[in-house]
Amino acid sequence: MKLLTSLCLLALALGTALLIRAHSDEDADPNDLSFKHATPILDVKSVEESIDYYTSELGFTKNWDWPDESDDKTFGSVTNGEVSIFLAETPGTIKPTWVFYDVNNADNVHAAYVEAGVTIREAPNDKPWGSREFQAVDLDGNVLRIASPLPHEAASS
Repeated sequence: MKLLTSLCLLALALGTALLIRAHSDEDADPNDLSFKHATPILDVKSVEESIDYYTSELGFTKNWDWPDESDDKTFGSVTNGEVSIFLAETPGTIKPTWVFYDVNNADNVHAAYVEAGVTIREAPNDKPWGSREFQAVDLDGNVLRIASPLPHEAASS
């Protein structure tokens, strides 16, 4: 219960900080209901192992982990390009989720993942909606659905 309370407080503090930063524009329309940003929170068995996997195998960079002074991290953040995700250590059964990632070239990311030994759930393939996609999974079964646009000629044929 103490861990859950700590995680909730951390999420609230981070959310508040992001909210303040996202809405610091004095010229913003106060009636604008559009979202500014989303950061998925993935349940993981071990934050330390997940950060290591995301940084060594999946091409992400560690932003931070929490608590700062603890050897047992329970929350963390990794980034790749413009995308950040939160990793939340969750006791018990992990319920995997999916995250869609838009990349420049899905085939290049796939090749790097295969070389790194990442588990590929679905090989790259062209979709009728004009993207080339593949699926990989992390240590906890969370699905990374990775896509890039098809060249215009391939998308219209």
